[in-house]
Amino acid sequence: MRYASFQHRLGALALDFVLFNVTLVIGWLIWSLVIWGNGQTPGKQILKIRVRGAETGAVASWGHMAVREFLVPLTVLIASVPTYGIALVAWIVIEIVFYFTKNSRTLRDLWVKTAVINVA
Repeated sequence: MRYASFQHRLGALALDFVLFNVTLVIGWLIWSLVIWGNGQTPGKQILKIRVRGAETGAVASWGHMAVREFLVPLTVLIASVPTYGIALVAWIVIEIVFYFTKNSRTLRDLWVKTAVINVA
């Protein structure tokens, strides 16, 4: 397995952000719900990267993707309200730091037991 680089993952995140805004959220959400079963988001699909189980190597299930792409960020946003945004800033810093660890696995990857793989 060839792990996706920081630049590749950042590109997918930026592409997801652009698509999220261009499609007025609805298009991106529908697209995401359809392809989460393939272990991808719209940005990851375009850049040919995929989320896989770290231990099994199998493509991440729809449930894993829902937790990874929706539940974890939602939890961080909810925690940011009573902490006046400190939780969000801490999360962003931790995510960036973890990108530069072995296999480029972020804290979210470790929690959900996934790895982001370059398919191209």
